[in-house]
Amino acid sequence: MAVTAHTYPKFYLGLGQKTIDLATDSLAVGLIASGTYAWNATSQAHEYVSDFLAGSGGGALTEVSTTSTGYTRQALASVTWTVTGLVASLGCANPAWADSTISAVYAFFFDNTPTTDATRPLLAYWDLGGTVSDSAGSFTLDIAAGGLISVTAS
Repeated sequence: MAVTAHTYPKFYLGLGQKTIDLATDSLAVGLIASGTYAWNATSQAHEYVSDFLAGSGGGALTEVSTTSTGYTRQALASVTWTVTGLVASLGCANPAWADSTISAVYAFFFDNTPTTDATRPLLAYWDLGGTVSDSAGSFTLDIAAGGLISVTAS
């Protein structure tokens, strides 16, 4: 799968304002089944999961159905926040949905500690480059060795 990853500027603001705590908050990932999300000035200003689900440029996005697909939003496991040289990285284990029938076009990563989508801060989203599917198998997102998010100081 050819992934294009995007981080939200308000994610970094949340780190600076200490509203997102990567050491203690529960982080999670969800999948979008259909819709078009335009990465532009409007979407870059999105802050919460509800903003992402409302979409931008193409109308609302449809999250993968929890009805008989094996899908639920997944908590990220083995989360790390490390600095090596000039690179700070947020890492985690590969999220996977076993015994699932899933078709997805986007993955969205968020802080799941707040209780509603209107207050759950977005971290990043992945454009999967088209529809990625499995059928009664395992749907897995491969987190790069460099991490889910990495920032290089200069």
